[in-house]
Amino acid sequence: MKKSLLIIISILQLACASDSYYYHNNQKVYLIPYNISLRSSSNIDYYQNEKGVVLGITDKLIVKLKNDISINNLLSKFNISIEKNLDKNLYLLKTTDKSLTIDISNRLTEKEYVEYAHPNFIKKRIRR
Repeated sequence: MKKSLLIIISILQLACASDSYYYHNNQKVYLIPYNISLRSSSNIDYYQNEKGVVLGITDKLIVKLKNDISINNLLSKFNISIEKNLDKNLYLLKTTDKSLTIDISNRLTEKEYVEYAHPNFIKKRIRR
């Protein structure tokens, strides 16, 4: 009985969970929510990747489109806006809700006209 209940709970958690991964070099990198209490971090969600690196995620993502693709189609389709044009076909985009950033970047990565897309990660600086 306990085993069945645990299986049902696990399935429900997976079904209700938002994306807990992002793509890096066409490979999924899994994330675990990371609780951190910083006074100035209310607009940042923190995660830890498989290597133990803590990453901050806001409502911004970086997208590189393949040649001859218009960004305007993506803006309305994904309800995002241009924060900054970084280079030719390279954009810093803003979502309407930071909880959608990972999901939108993953959905964009899976499109054939997108070279890459990922959240605009915030990382701790490491001195060399």
